[in-house]
Amino acid sequence: MSAAAIVCSPMSDEKDQAKLATAPIPVSIPTAYAMAMPVSIGIPVPVPNDIHHSKLFQDLTEMGFTEGMSKALIENKNHFPIRYWVVDNSGSMMTEDGHRIVETGVTKRSTAFFDCSRWDELRQTVLYHVDLAHNLNAATKFRLLNSPPNKPGGQFFNIATESNTSADVSHARNIMMSTRPTGATPLTEHILDIREEISSYANMLKSEGKRAVVVIATDGVPSDEYGYNSDLTKDQFMKALRSLEGLPVWLVIRLCTDDDNTVEFYNDIDEQLEVSIDVLDDFEGEAKEICEHNSWINYALPIHRMRELGFYDRSFDMIDERSLTKSEIRDYCAILFGEEHLDGIPDPFVDWKGFVSKISDIVHKGKHYWNPLKKKMMPLIDTKLLYRKYGHANCCTIM
Repeated sequence: MSAAAIVCSPMSDEKDQAKLATAPIPVSIPTAYAMAMPVSIGIPVPVPNDIHHSKLFQDLTEMGFTEGMSKALIENKNHFPIRYWVVDNSGSMMTEDGHRIVETGVTKRSTAFFDCSRWDELRQTVLYHVDLAHNLNAATKFRLLNSPPNKPGGQFFNIATESNTSADVSHARNIMMSTRPTGATPLTEHILDIREEISSYANMLKSEGKRAVVVIATDGVPSDEYGYNSDLTKDQFMKALRSLEGLPVWLVIRLCTDDDNTVEFYNDIDEQLEVSIDVLDDFEGEAKEICEHNSWINYALPIHRMRELGFYDRSFDMIDERSLTKSEIRDYCAILFGEEHLDGIPDPFVDWKGFVSKISDIVHKGKHYWNPLKKKMMPLIDTKLLYRKYGHANCCTIM
């Protein structure tokens, strides 16, 4: 679903929010942490059985998420209670090699890609996540790389930190729609600022087994304040990223370019850092990468949006790197459709045919999604391809 198609709905009433929020434990929260969080931090509670009756569930469904994805997003918010977006609005973002996603047709069941600037592509992405953060009541801090000219205070905006109102969403939209890219790519200083803030409440996160998400959405390598990039600026950026090591952080790099050198630079970072990291291309580019390893997956837009948000699960993390194992396939299906729908399903290692048959039943009862590679509506999983790929592999013998 495109950002333009999303309607900002009011949050669920207090009763629904209380059911979906984390159960609080009385603790002393550092000031910086308390300012960032909409609720107290506590042990995650199970998603309620009556989620279908909540306004939140309805909002997520309207945004295209399945029942399983919606529950996974709510649980993910408990484990990642704060996220930061670094949004590249440097001058190079005006380059016209971006791709804007638009739903087409009377029923808006098809999706088209239109050429646009990198900034138009990223702006659509950020606006989507503004609405998603609002609907989820997920504390999110956005920061533009450069302060917009003639717009004091327009470099930073938050959703669901100290408040979560339609006015916050309108303010964010106004900033994004009125901003025109200009300036350099000073990524390093923003990473250091975020590191300092996370460090102030890192022990609190660690004690509760939680992490912060940092999303860097950019089209280029880091530069100095004058727009020059060199080995020195790259080295300084790497040191800034390494300073996140040891902190409870999940790092997502959302690339807004097809430039080979830039893509190679960030992929190399993935190999060098010890911090958890996921490097994402745009929607169609990421779908192509996933198809190389897991051609049975229909990489639908809601899946891509979850990964941009910083949703973490090993099966999601691996889909663009290698073929999933049979156990990871089951985990992946549980996220898509909900664990309760897999109750009693055969073990894929013991009865592969039975497992795929049950998944096929679930898949074909569900909604179809636009496949960005085959250009048509399809189920989330091609069970015929899945069966052929693993049908005679990894068989086990029961002694």
